[in-house]
Amino acid sequence: MSIFGQLPDVSVHFSSSIGLPVINSFGKKIGTLIDYFVDFEELYPQVFAIQIKKKNKFYYVYWNDIKSYSLKKIHLNEKAAIRQGKFCPRKPKISANILKANYKNEEFKFPSLGRVILDKQIVDTFGKKVVRVNDLQFIKSGPHLRITHVAIGMRSIIRRLGFENFVDFFIKKINKNSKFLNHETLINWKYVHAVPDKNLQSHIKLNLSNDQLNDIHPADLADILEDLDAHGRNELFNHLGTQTAAQTLSEIEPDFQANLIKEKAPEKVAQIIETLGTDEAADILNELGEEKADEIISNLNDDELQEDLHELLEYKSDTAGGLMSTKVLMVNGKKNKSEILTIIKENYKDFDSIYDIFVVNKDDLLLGTCSLQNLLIQNEQDPIKDFMTKKEKIMTFFPNTSWKELAKHMSKYNQINIPITDKNNILLGIVSVDDVLPWLLN
Repeated sequence: MSIFGQLPDVSVHFSSSIGLPVINSFGKKIGTLIDYFVDFEELYPQVFAIQIKKKNKFYYVYWNDIKSYSLKKIHLNEKAAIRQGKFCPRKPKISANILKANYKNEEFKFPSLGRVILDKQIVDTFGKKVVRVNDLQFIKSGPHLRITHVAIGMRSIIRRLGFENFVDFFIKKINKNSKFLNHETLINWKYVHAVPDKNLQSHIKLNLSNDQLNDIHPADLADILEDLDAHGRNELFNHLGTQTAAQTLSEIEPDFQANLIKEKAPEKVAQIIETLGTDEAADILNELGEEKADEIISNLNDDELQEDLHELLEYKSDTAGGLMSTKVLMVNGKKNKSEILTIIKENYKDFDSIYDIFVVNKDDLLLGTCSLQNLLIQNEQDPIKDFMTKKEKIMTFFPNTSWKELAKHMSKYNQINIPITDKNNILLGIVSVDDVLPWLLN
């Protein structure tokens, strides 16, 4: 006979089961059910123990000690062991890449399911949003319960308050075809990324798959991070891969950027910074203060990047010098189309964008520019100096130029990039439309 006996439904709601009397093998009530324990690392976690409360004390009983489970009461078997404690010990599941010897005699103390996730913020990696959990849904799986969904809609709130039958009765009187009667807003557990509370044990892995987070577009991840509280924001960000973290950081508002990375180790921040454009990296470092910025820069492996960032940090963030990128495609005037395309192919990852090619001499003195579009229609062997737009026809700006002046010029002349030079006409970098856009939107 199944442990569930006459339990009619395939699914069981967390809220409907809380408060069930727990009966021992002698028919005596030993307490009431208040929560469940699951292994959060499983795709659809199976309940391995229940939490019982009696006279303000907490106990746990392993699922194997349950004889029958229904929505009226829970019966324990004769050999059931009732142990006191808010946490439930269990040996962890061992991943293939972890030495089993490390965990041979170790047990983790799991927190209860409701404490971890009920009424907490979670990340819905399918809907790409932050939501608050009102209820949980289990399904019967053989002799076990497995969590399959979290409920977030109005119906789950009403059920949690205990008014589901009452509300359904009146809605049926008014409109028996009401969508409310049959509609439950659920999120599949495999799309749930739970954000741990700061009081929970750090070794409990609450996210189902960090790959799910890394697959979300950085702009969506930025929105999610900004919706979380400070602790949740840091926990989620710390689980992102370096590349994803860098891309996401560039989409986040400057005040959030500094808060996300100020507590991280300088070498970890340096790894993220190295994957960003120099202008974006400088903007972030500007928010951290000189001492912290210098510490991070000293951990960069690229000496040239170190030098570029030190130079950029000398400028105010709302000026051309603070906005510009030093990663610019610069070539000698003798290079022809074929040679330049080879340079682009071999080094394209080094450039933030390639709309224009900048022609310089050996001292980086700006001689002219050529759009990529213009380059592509030229003969293979013609040197770029023969078809470039010469310096005399190019409008350049100094590093102390305000972003407003740059924006006006870009708008008036429909320019994507503006070259920034010093007073000796040495090319320092470029400011692109996407560098100015955030200032326009503020």
